[in-house]
Amino acid sequence: MGLVFTFPLTASVRDPEGGTSVVTGSVITYTMKVTPAGSSSAYGTLVTDPIPANTTYKPGSMTLDGTPLTDTSDGDAGHFNAVANQIEITLGQRNPGDPTQTITFQVTVN
Repeated sequence: MGLVFTFPLTASVRDPEGGTSVVTGSVITYTMKVTPAGSSSAYGTLVTDPIPANTTYKPGSMTLDGTPLTDTSDGDAGHFNAVANQIEITLGQRNPGDPTQTITFQVTVN
């Protein structure tokens, strides 16, 4: 068996009034935990997640294990692909037993 990843995704909502209603202007924070399992390594691991319909990616909100990532293709692992309307995180080589990595990003409800 090759390397398998689990990607549980959770979301939390903060509306403009400080509550948790999903209304125009609400900010949704997505959290994805990437956990490798299996018996072999994966190389060039890339995680992508499309931005949901009726929302807009919040620039500068992407993190990997709590470290902020830039939105451009540069020296860090993160990139917001405006053409595909998705976030892209390069995790590189992942091995069985490697620790879980946590990705977060935010969108605003249109």
